[in-house]
Amino acid sequence: MELLPHLIPLKKKIDAFPKHPGVYLMRDATGEVIYVGKAKSLRDRVRSYLTGHDDRIQIEYLLQRMRDVENIVTESEHQAFILERDLITKYKPRYNVRLKDDKAYLSIRIDENAEWPRLELVRKVENDGAQYFGPFSFSYELRTLLDIVKRVVPLRSCTNTVFYNRQRPCLEYQIKRCAGPCTLPVDRAQYAGWIKQAKAILTGKTDALVKDLEAHMQRASEELRFEDAALYRDRLSVLQNLRSGQRIISSSGEDRDCFALYREESLVALSVLKSRAGRVSDNQNFVFTDVGVSDEEVLEGAVSQYYDGKREIPDEVLLPIELQNLSLIKQAVEERAGRAVEFVVPERGVKRRLLNLAALNAKQHFLARFDAEARFTENSKALAKLLGLRQMPRRIECVDISNFQGSDIVGALVSFFDGTPDKERYRKYKISRQDKPDDFASIEEVVRRRLQRGLEENTLPDLLIIDGGPGQLRRALLAREETGANIDIVALAKERTKSDVTSKQVERSQERIYTDPDAEPVAFEPDSEVTHLIQRIRDEAHRFVITFHRTTRSKRVFKSALDTIAGVGPERRSRLLRTYGSVEAMRRADPHELAKAGRMPLPLAEKILRVLNSADPKEAR
Repeated sequence: MELLPHLIPLKKKIDAFPKHPGVYLMRDATGEVIYVGKAKSLRDRVRSYLTGHDDRIQIEYLLQRMRDVENIVTESEHQAFILERDLITKYKPRYNVRLKDDKAYLSIRIDENAEWPRLELVRKVENDGAQYFGPFSFSYELRTLLDIVKRVVPLRSCTNTVFYNRQRPCLEYQIKRCAGPCTLPVDRAQYAGWIKQAKAILTGKTDALVKDLEAHMQRASEELRFEDAALYRDRLSVLQNLRSGQRIISSSGEDRDCFALYREESLVALSVLKSRAGRVSDNQNFVFTDVGVSDEEVLEGAVSQYYDGKREIPDEVLLPIELQNLSLIKQAVEERAGRAVEFVVPERGVKRRLLNLAALNAKQHFLARFDAEARFTENSKALAKLLGLRQMPRRIECVDISNFQGSDIVGALVSFFDGTPDKERYRKYKISRQDKPDDFASIEEVVRRRLQRGLEENTLPDLLIIDGGPGQLRRALLAREETGANIDIVALAKERTKSDVTSKQVERSQERIYTDPDAEPVAFEPDSEVTHLIQRIRDEAHRFVITFHRTTRSKRVFKSALDTIAGVGPERRSRLLRTYGSVEAMRRADPHELAKAGRMPLPLAEKILRVLNSADPKEAR
């Protein structure tokens, strides 16, 4: 199978994927996730798309739109199954079949603060002091486990409503699967011991429980309590028949972030694995170049900066090594969170396994990313040589303008670093002049504002691209001259040319870059990687500004006269519009009916009618 041109750069990246279970995410040219899949072997599965071994009908369309692919490594296929479902729910990719419902998987909840704790099935894990086990992706797995617990320990299974209204024990008591604490005296210490045994079964730690049951059976036999001995024997049989090696991860419902590093000389990859409600939910990766400090200093800086913005702060943070300045970092993070946050360096158990998983993801990202950086370096060098730039550009930004018949004129800027979108540096601009469409003046305003801010904050890009022709470039250069910024600015435009193909005139478009508004543009080879890089940045700017423009225009179009009236909030406004359909219909309404529809006092309804039927905006106050 011959690869499409845009897939050739991805083949090397896919060849470096690990042969581990996990989830892969395919993205289009705008960075949007278009497909999420799981795999027993990430490398083999994603390779199969390129080799033609997957003949599903949507694959052809998927490959035409795919521009990037990422992976998240998991411990098992089971974890990959759960993570795939969570990511499909989160991103809603267009090429995934979403016939599954939106319910969360079931977990088992045990609240030891209750008078008589029981095993409850829940879909939402909360930080309420109870202990949770799961989640379970297959119902038969959960039902089998619950049946084992009920046959080994006689815990109550009824709801509180049934429990506190019982007059006599139920059938569960008759078949010896419940001790009957609803109506019979039960020793609380013994019941607490049964809860402990149930937790041992749920976590797969049954060795101590087997020894305990064997001791009880032996004692009952010696004391001639043969019925009790037979009961213990049956429970032992159930445990011994439990599938060998069954491991179920326990979770207390806490949220965790797990940091891991992978390093080779001065290159470092950092992976932050997020665990929410007891299961892996997401993964973020970062890279650092020319690092001359120790791993400890890298990690200290990374943790401090990671929680310095608006990111969610979990209950617990897992670290691979001890940090000398951990107390200072912990204090700063807790001040931002407004609560206690635990920092742990785990040595064993579930937390250590999470740490190992994060380390594996960091290594895989390192291998994939620095190969990608090598390609970007070559493309950046070629771009600098072709355009005669001052330096090889690493941070490239692009400006675009959007308007609709002269109204709602907006501008936007996207930022790429080493060929990767840096969305924290994306910017939106509302143009000051809204009287008539003037792309040239709008470009000049946006460029001036960006360069002034960049000079103040020392955040100027290496290269600024203007989506337009020589006219737009001329105004951008005026803004550069006015601000005194020393950066390269070019303009990217598509020019259509006609060529003869079998005696027919065929229009073709070719990317051209203007470095000087009074000179001839530089033409790019349509299939070169440099062209694809510039196109990807320009297309992202276009997508971003169009989205911003639509949002701005929608807010204006859907603004209602009700928005100006004090006392009418979003909910009340929504109820009124649902009932009457329009402001015009409201003007003819009876005050009492209006008050009833909006669930508000009669004086407010009368005020609304006065405002809607009056031309004086002061009435709204």
